[in-house]
Amino acid sequence: MSQLITVFLRALNRVGRSPFAMHLLLLSITLLAPLQSRADNPRTPLQQTIQGSVVDAQNQPVAGARVFIESRDWFELDLPNLETTTDAQGRFKLTDDLWHIQGQTLQARDSQNRMAQLSLPGPSLREPKRLELNDLRLQLTPPKRIELEVVDAKGKPVPAALTGIMDFVKNWGTGKTDSAGKITFQIPPDVDLKYVAALRDGYGADYFVYTTQREANSPPEFRPDPKIPKFPDNPVRLTLAGAQPLKVKLVSAEGQPLPGIKIAPWIAHKSDQSRPMPLPQMFYATQQITQTTDAQGTTVFAWIPHWQKQRMYLVLEERKYIPHRIFYDPAKDKGTLTVQLTPKPPAPEQDRKP
Repeated sequence: MSQLITVFLRALNRVGRSPFAMHLLLLSITLLAPLQSRADNPRTPLQQTIQGSVVDAQNQPVAGARVFIESRDWFELDLPNLETTTDAQGRFKLTDDLWHIQGQTLQARDSQNRMAQLSLPGPSLREPKRLELNDLRLQLTPPKRIELEVVDAKGKPVPAALTGIMDFVKNWGTGKTDSAGKITFQIPPDVDLKYVAALRDGYGADYFVYTTQREANSPPEFRPDPKIPKFPDNPVRLTLAGAQPLKVKLVSAEGQPLPGIKIAPWIAHKSDQSRPMPLPQMFYATQQITQTTDAQGTTVFAWIPHWQKQRMYLVLEERKYIPHRIFYDPAKDKGTLTVQLTPKPPAPEQDRKP
């Protein structure tokens, strides 16, 4: 199912966030889930091999460089990264499950902290097949520094704020600000960042989008547009100007509290930004915004921003109950949401051949 999550999140950035588009995507996920559940545990996993070389700015081979794909990119956090090291000629070779390679971001880094990245061709859900990826080339260059500064409504530093940066589909770093409210990320210089975000309990959240709806919905050849905002060279300041906490209580059909259920918000939208805050892509992979209901069946999301006026939805990881998604309307629910869950009906038995 992790592969479907990845495809779904990537697709959201391609078709936009209209209710109709999201409905179609979620319906597709539902219809494909039985097929994907078999693909997640195939009798004979389809393997993909990639190979190539790592070179420096002078096109000389780099030995001992790490070449890797982050496991968080395919939402399997219990697995180590797919990783190898280049040989004396700067060559590398990786083999793994097709889903762990196709459509992912291949990275390289050496002992001097030089970096490179390459987006690999994506898989086909209908007919997954091996691709010929035998002459890949990663050229190492010094990293680009991305500096964030997080402050409160009075301009004072906010330490321990959770922050993240990402391009259209990949998270390029998450971390917490220091005592001065600052954090620095280092990324390959050709990464085109599109989102930056920050949040902290009691303070709220903030984010900026460096793209437009038109760019996100267009094929790459149509993307160049002088109106598209560019990620700044100077440090980015995010302002956490206040929170409107959300208390969620989950109960059974009999009204009994349901403890131990993991839940996470998926959508937040500030009116002056062209697109929503990408919560699942930015933080879901590291489980940093997922919370668990306590003995009373409650959990409080103390960072929900004061500017969240639109209806937002939250996703439950527990699949024994329905619904899996719940909706919160700030104007109607006013910070408190009680949801009754019912046991998920058992799957119908498959016809058995004699």
